[in-house]
Amino acid sequence: MLVIGEVKCLHCGYLSGQWVGPGGAPLTMEGFRPAGRQPATAEAAEGHALVRCLRCAGPVFLDDASAVRSSARIRRIRRMREQIAALEDHRKRAA
Repeated sequence: MLVIGEVKCLHCGYLSGQWVGPGGAPLTMEGFRPAGRQPATAEAAEGHALVRCLRCAGPVFLDDASAVRSSARIRRIRRMREQIAALEDHRKRAA
């Protein structure tokens, strides 16, 4: 089951963005969308780095988490993840 929720800092309470991913999974950069016009960090390219607060780099938690109910949205997220994985495989082979 996919969940969506707000990513908030445990230290300063800052709302860093939204996260979409499997329920119970660690908050990785793969499903993270920064709030506002925050730039993506270098760790976002890795996809497996854990999300940290964009203001103070403190630990974060998922607030107001709810299940993603739209099957169209779930299919779109899965397609995007498959496309990203295919791109990463292509880049690894080219290198």
